[in-house]
Amino acid sequence: MIYAAGVAERGDYSCPDRFCADGFMFRKFETDETWGGADRHFWFRAEVPENAGIPGKPLYLLGRTGAVDIWDTDNPQIIGFLNGRRTASMDMNHQDMLLEECCGGKPAEVAFYAYSNQARKSLHFYLEAVVPDPAVQQLYYDVKVLFDACELLAEGDPEKIAGERAIYDALCLLDLRDTGSAAFRNSVELADKSLRENYYDSRKEAPVTVHSIGYTHIDVAWKWPIRQTRQKAVRSYQTVLNLMKEYPEYRFSASTPELYEFVREDAPDLFEEIRKKIQEGRWEAEGGMWLEPDCNLISGESMVRQFLYGTRYFEEVLHAGKQEVLFLPDVFGYSAALPQIMRGFGLSYFMTTKMGWNDSDKFPYDTFLWRGLDGSPVLTQLVTTRDYDPSEGHAGIRDRETTYNGRQNPDQLMGTWQRYQQKNLTADLVTLYGFGDGGGGPTREMLEQSRRMEHSIARVPRVQQSSLREFFHQLEEGMDRRFLPEWDGELYLEYHRGTYTSRAETKRNNRKAEIGMLQTEFLSVLALLAGNGFAYPKAQLDQSWLLLLRNQFHDILPGSSIHEVYEQSDREYAQIMESNEKLNAAALAAILKGAGCAAESRENSQEPLAGAAVFNMSSFSGEDAAELSFELKSEALRQKTKQNTWLYLFRDVPCKGYRLLGAGEEKTADETAVISDFRKDPQSGELSFRTDYYEVCMNEEGELLRLYDRLAGREVIGSAFPECREEAEHCAGNRIFAYEDRPDKYENWNVESYYREKFWALDPAESCELSENGPVRAVLHIRRRFMESVLEQDVIFYRHTKRIDFRTRMDWRQHQLLVRVQFPVKVFSFRANFDIPFGNVERPTTENTSWDRARFEVCAHRWMDLSDSGYGAALLNDCRYGCSVHHNVLSLSLLRNGTYPDPDPDTGVHEFTYSLYPHEGDFRSGHVIREASRLNEKVKVIPLAGTAAPAGPVAFAGERAGSYSFVQSDSEGFVLETIKQSEDGQGIICRGYEAWGRQQEVSLCFAENFRVFRVRMDETMKEETDGKVTLCVRPYEIVTLYLERQQEGRER
Repeated sequence: MIYAAGVAERGDYSCPDRFCADGFMFRKFETDETWGGADRHFWFRAEVPENAGIPGKPLYLLGRTGAVDIWDTDNPQIIGFLNGRRTASMDMNHQDMLLEECCGGKPAEVAFYAYSNQARKSLHFYLEAVVPDPAVQQLYYDVKVLFDACELLAEGDPEKIAGERAIYDALCLLDLRDTGSAAFRNSVELADKSLRENYYDSRKEAPVTVHSIGYTHIDVAWKWPIRQTRQKAVRSYQTVLNLMKEYPEYRFSASTPELYEFVREDAPDLFEEIRKKIQEGRWEAEGGMWLEPDCNLISGESMVRQFLYGTRYFEEVLHAGKQEVLFLPDVFGYSAALPQIMRGFGLSYFMTTKMGWNDSDKFPYDTFLWRGLDGSPVLTQLVTTRDYDPSEGHAGIRDRETTYNGRQNPDQLMGTWQRYQQKNLTADLVTLYGFGDGGGGPTREMLEQSRRMEHSIARVPRVQQSSLREFFHQLEEGMDRRFLPEWDGELYLEYHRGTYTSRAETKRNNRKAEIGMLQTEFLSVLALLAGNGFAYPKAQLDQSWLLLLRNQFHDILPGSSIHEVYEQSDREYAQIMESNEKLNAAALAAILKGAGCAAESRENSQEPLAGAAVFNMSSFSGEDAAELSFELKSEALRQKTKQNTWLYLFRDVPCKGYRLLGAGEEKTADETAVISDFRKDPQSGELSFRTDYYEVCMNEEGELLRLYDRLAGREVIGSAFPECREEAEHCAGNRIFAYEDRPDKYENWNVESYYREKFWALDPAESCELSENGPVRAVLHIRRRFMESVLEQDVIFYRHTKRIDFRTRMDWRQHQLLVRVQFPVKVFSFRANFDIPFGNVERPTTENTSWDRARFEVCAHRWMDLSDSGYGAALLNDCRYGCSVHHNVLSLSLLRNGTYPDPDPDTGVHEFTYSLYPHEGDFRSGHVIREASRLNEKVKVIPLAGTAAPAGPVAFAGERAGSYSFVQSDSEGFVLETIKQSEDGQGIICRGYEAWGRQQEVSLCFAENFRVFRVRMDETMKEETDGKVTLCVRPYEIVTLYLERQQEGRER
């Protein structure tokens, strides 16, 4: 029986637990009428009469929209209400709704909250009441699964012959003359009995087991805004719970606390049902992190917090126990820092699918021991699910692509084993099955098929309903370890390389927010130690961290979501930064009060201010420049900038602390200009000049034609080879090109290797002037155009550092172009170093192998460095990631502007800085990490009230009067990253890492008297250091210390 529906077009984002018709204006929805539209909601309503079903039998309502071939992300998705209660979810893959209250012959009201994400209004809405026949369904699936399995086998295969004979014998018993008769129903039972007795019940267990895990991959954002994700989670989890009532063997896994929290907020009753299923062992809450973040772009501390908030939620809110498995099926490559961080939270297993998506080289292993940067091992499994290839063909991209959206049918179960590369290692494999992104997860058909495949039909591996954790336990117990291979270092994905650069403003916001969060935590710790009633703002910090972690999702931070996602992302980054500013102000007030002074509110005063507090929150002491809106009476080296601000060079600023300056301090005799002997050739326009460090020749475009290092006595720019093999465009440093950027597919994701074949230089400079030349810095300002776009650049040389900054402002208007800058340097090495979270990795500069050639674009954080045994050059940045080093050319991707799914991701104004830093020695002795830190972590200067800053010892006595350093390391190769309150609120966490790739004995000096414990990253398993703060650290080891403050005395 088919029913007409009424429709009310009221598109909002409410997700009610109950439906009430009050306030709606329903009208009749005609049979041939359509609905739909991008990001639209509709309400439908219908009446089901009391005589709709058959007494004593379940009654279902089928809802069809006409959508049969739409990607799950866009298929119509519906929440169903029965007599006002939310009871079901429907989509293209789940079209039925159980009408429990109609089984007793009662009338019912049904309502549907329907979502469309199609651009066109092309969907129908048909409702039909049905009473399924369980016996017919059982025969249907018994025949279908066996038939599908036999179809995959070659002619003459004994298994194919036996299966087809059993089907033939059974169907010969079927009486189809009248499908409503008793004779038909009896024949169905006889046919199924024949098939069961002659085939299913006599099967031997297959030697291969595929652990089958119900799953629905829900992207937190992508082609829809986050507010729609909240509804996708409710709909999908409702479907899972409903099917669990029908299939007691059904087990499901969901790995994202962010989604669980959406459900807890929007559908608390559903959330409680989920928690019950977790306790029953049928719903697995396992995954490790808060969500699935991009694992190339986020910082090491962000990775730690993804685990910290994730594992805490799994344990404390979901009561799911200790996490063991990191599950990241869809992330675009995996940092070498991950294994060590996993082990720091007690996780030993890692599962993904994405490494099967390489576009050049097939990843050689599916089960392996992955060793991270420090050697930490985790047992790793790649999902190998794909369709079976009867031809046994193993060439081409089809053989590499695997899926975490399995269909749980014979085709893919056989394909899972066929695709697996290490059949001598184990016979235990894994598949994840279910539709994702609003497709509702596993279907009734998948579960019915799964039941039959538990019988080891034909040559299909045996199915075992399982969980991530159980799979790894059985794998580890049963595998032959003699054949377990190892993979050392990063898991580089040969795909989606454009995500290192797309949506540049989001990446800038992330970098600034990551640094800002650590600085706010550090200042809050100092304020807490200062006393004065300051309360550590944990709740506010937690809120900001969760916003930051959300925006690190692997389709937000990489730049692969729709425009509306970034409108929300920009607002949330602004919220984080505004919160940090307020917390910093409160913390600074408490710190300065403890130091016997106060901040001056008159920052814009025309009169010079007497003193200032210079805060350095980085791991490196020394000198740094700061640009201020106010003038100080201090005699520190200074100059007036073109922007009418004051630039000061502050010396002896302690790391992880501050220094108080009063009038007359910092006196220096050297006030000569940074640039001398400045000349401009009237014919060529070339500029030549000297600094303390360099002899320079550059053109009006700001390109370095010659850079001679006066201290080292060697040329920096040019070819590293005896005979120049570089193309003409590689002969100058800071040369910027726009390359045609039209990938085969996934435009905002991908950059293809052929991008290098077509490129254009920017237009000649419109202007070039020496805008500043003072005792602290010299600035050459250049303005250039490219089509409708404008580039302005300040090339900055300093008094105190060899670093050359290229402070850049781009007003970009073009699409499908990749903008890159390059520096050819006279350094020869087959390998270069790249900054990654909590360390650095070496990568080849050659293209000897296909694996080398595939790395034509890689990801680095703050720096990349090319060095020989005595000299090198580093390219630093403050918010860019995509880069490469090919032979002797360091290149950095600055901008790209694709057209899908966001048609306009990078149009607008972009501000960023990159720096060339030549140095003697390698990146270690050349202080590359320190310089990159100073580029990214500027000192913060607070003007002080009163006539002078305190000149004597302050509350926290440092090495000199007016100085305070919370902690210092005696090794520049041990980087102090994080200072925060411990999660238990009773201590302080200090986290650092070995950054030079060598075993070191590191001594730490604290300003306070602490009991010091080594702990895991989850802040458990304390090991007291007996008061010693001398640590023996492995190469790239991350060290987390728990500090308990002691009241008596101080320890230095």
